Amino acid sequence: MGNFCYSEIYTTIRQRSYYSFSILWIAVLTLLFLLQKSVPSLTLYTNMTGTVMNVALYIIPMFMLLAGSFSISAEMENGQWRLLSTYPFHTLAYVLGKIVGQFVSQISVFTFSFGVSILIALLTGGGITFQWAIFLYLFSALLMYIFLLIGFTVGSLVSTRWQSLSLSVGIWFFLIMVWPIAWINLLSLLPYTWVTPIMKISLFLNPAEFLRVIYVITLDGGAVFGQPYDGMVKFWESPFSLIMLIIYLAVLSAVCILTSTFVLNRRKQI
Repeated sequence: MGNFCYSEIYTTIRQRSYYSFSILWIAVLTLLFLLQKSVPSLTLYTNMTGTVMNVALYIIPMFMLLAGSFSISAEMENGQWRLLSTYPFHTLAYVLGKIVGQFVSQISVFTFSFGVSILIALLTGGGITFQWAIFLYLFSALLMYIFLLIGFTVGSLVSTRWQSLSLSVGIWFFLIMVWPIAWINLLSLLPYTWVTPIMKISLFLNPAEFLRVIYVITLDGGAVFGQPYDGMVKFWESPFSLIMLIIYLAVLSAVCILTSTFVLNRRKQI
């Protein structure tokens, strides 16, 4: 596992796109911080905070889906996976090593860019709430981790980078762009008494929506969800919410890792 992890980190940091990501993150994050501090607020959650969160939701999942899926599909396409399959190694160690290596690489460049952006925002005047910055960083880091997992699963299912790109964009478009509209249309066909329970259950089906709700509630913005979500807001404000988040991440990680391992094991036998 360690060799695959080191190899993934070494391969990633040698790519020019890795450093272009740093420039992009600095530009985007600096803009978001400047927007946030330009709007005085009495609470952590404001309209501008929601805008910052939505921008992160649009950008991070797309980049991580592509980074994760290309990591495996590129090896499938250039024949490196076929060469690796001739050596005795555990597929689970391969998957875990690449996930850890890619996440370390991506979170490192993001952390560097995050720090530089905060420094630029502070030097240009005004201040940023430390608590808000920490919540935004954790929100972004969890988004990166989750969609890297999904990206690796996508990469294990395809054979070329073009297929990986198409499937990743499709998943991103459905989970981020189409999800609210799709559920509104679906719920309009159901009896009214079913709407609230199904909306709460559907929250766990979309990791981006799941993290968004937790982020808003953590910033004391749970009132924006309305009365049907009062019970859920109270739960996520309790200490048990952290346990639920850990369980959710553990289950999602297990599903993605085991699926990738199973598919790659089948490919080794072909």
